[in-house]
Amino acid sequence: MKQTGMAVLLYAALSCHAQQDGGGREVRIALFSAAPPRAVMVTAAGPGAWWARCGTCARQPLTVALHMPAVSEIVAGGPLSVRDEAGGQVRSANGKWHLRADGETIRTVLTLPSERYVSAVLMGETLPDEPLGSLRAMAVVARTFAMTSPASREHEGTMESDVCDSTACQAMKLSPVSGAVGEAVRSTAGETLWFHSQRAQVFFSATCGGITESAGAIWPMLAKLPYLRSVPDPYCSRVTHASWHAEVPLASVQKLAAMEGWHVPAHIVTASVAERTASQRAHTIVFSDSRGERAFVSAPALRLAVGRALGWDSVRSDAYDLRVRDGLLVFDGHGHGHGVGLCQQGAIEMARLGKTYREILAFYFLGTAVRITPADTGWQRTSEGGLTLISTASLTQNQLHETAEAWAWAQARFPAQHPITPVVVFTPTTEVFRQRTSQPGWQLASTSGSTVVLQPGTVLAANRVSLLSTLRHEMLHVAVEAGANAGAPLWLREGLVEVLAGDAASAAPVLSPTETERLLQNSGSRRESQSAHQAAGARTRRLVERYGLAMVRDWLNSGVSAPSD
Repeated sequence: MKQTGMAVLLYAALSCHAQQDGGGREVRIALFSAAPPRAVMVTAAGPGAWWARCGTCARQPLTVALHMPAVSEIVAGGPLSVRDEAGGQVRSANGKWHLRADGETIRTVLTLPSERYVSAVLMGETLPDEPLGSLRAMAVVARTFAMTSPASREHEGTMESDVCDSTACQAMKLSPVSGAVGEAVRSTAGETLWFHSQRAQVFFSATCGGITESAGAIWPMLAKLPYLRSVPDPYCSRVTHASWHAEVPLASVQKLAAMEGWHVPAHIVTASVAERTASQRAHTIVFSDSRGERAFVSAPALRLAVGRALGWDSVRSDAYDLRVRDGLLVFDGHGHGHGVGLCQQGAIEMARLGKTYREILAFYFLGTAVRITPADTGWQRTSEGGLTLISTASLTQNQLHETAEAWAWAQARFPAQHPITPVVVFTPTTEVFRQRTSQPGWQLASTSGSTVVLQPGTVLAANRVSLLSTLRHEMLHVAVEAGANAGAPLWLREGLVEVLAGDAASAAPVLSPTETERLLQNSGSRRESQSAHQAAGARTRRLVERYGLAMVRDWLNSGVSAPSD
């Protein structure tokens, strides 16, 4: 939560599921939440988009534009674009969609994996040139917010949502993820803030102006949380802050008072800050008329009401002085946001001074710890024999030995043409594996570039697969991918690993290169994935037997199309 405090009610209680989610889950986001559209157009934004009239209805490819409310309900999946036909705003993403005509507006709920949601929040809430340290801190805060939101598991077909897409929750931008944001999210995958055995309740604002606010000053039910107390922020104070000025017509104030149920004088003559918080932010506003009648209004409530009606940048914070002049309510203030929790400007300055994301979070949320599950201490990095190993627990000598052995074994079979430093990630839960790799839970390992991500050892053991054999296979992927041209087909890269691994030739299904490529990219089941890998291995094995390994490697390096057989 950056700009407002509306979503604080989401924190009234933490569900048991939120503490047992394994570091990630699906997040349901209410889109167009600030201004729900009356009519939308739904179109495919890429191949694979489908739709149905309800959660249990038959699915069909989305080939033509759908208009709502002409269609009263849509359940859809894949890459879609939803356009507000009046306002022109567009939301595009690859996920699970649910749209329903609700009275005069269209409700839109998009479901995304939590790591994809965190990426979208960072794209919407951070600056393009932020240092990695503050981006990582924001990733942990955004993820913690998502993981502590309600996670009811109603049947598919409800319009329940966990968060919204406005600053009432966390602003988000469903756009391509920048390299810096992608690195910040990957390197903190699954990490959230914990206070003792429960996840913390977190907030952030753009600029605290030199001192953060106590949560209890705005939300009394949070007053006892020791990690949400007001603290002086010398890092934010190092940055020159532009003050802000706002003018709100008294006629607008009267309209807001009627909407909010405030009993203010009919003819306001004076207004001032009657009470301030310990951080010197406005806590209570007093309005008076010429006869001395007075009415008191909560300053945060006034800011929120003005923000909803006139825009969130109208009254940017509660750090202001107030007066009446020429029929206007005049604000002169500094800072941006409610000031509770992490100050983004201060965090950026801390990162520029060399502070790590853990140090940043410890400063703003005193007494909390970065973890994935209640029992670990978050990601830890070690270097061993030219390898970078990332885990949440101390690795055993056997794990260290087998990782090094697997890399040496892979290099002997497919020598690298330039230095490579493989990164091996030992995930603590299947959910973190899924979120970190975007792969299904039945997959045991995943390699992207020089990074290998492994399922927990208990999962490998349950599937009767050894750590060494898994690592050997994935290290071959590292070696092959290091020499692969972007134009080389996936079936050739995957098939070459199958051949180099020395897997026994088996009766492979007859699949065309196109079908093999499709299933390798998007298998619907373990059986489909195995069939595609077997077909790729068989085809590549025939190429090696016919043309030799050197020629196949040349095709891999050059990206020139290899013969299909």
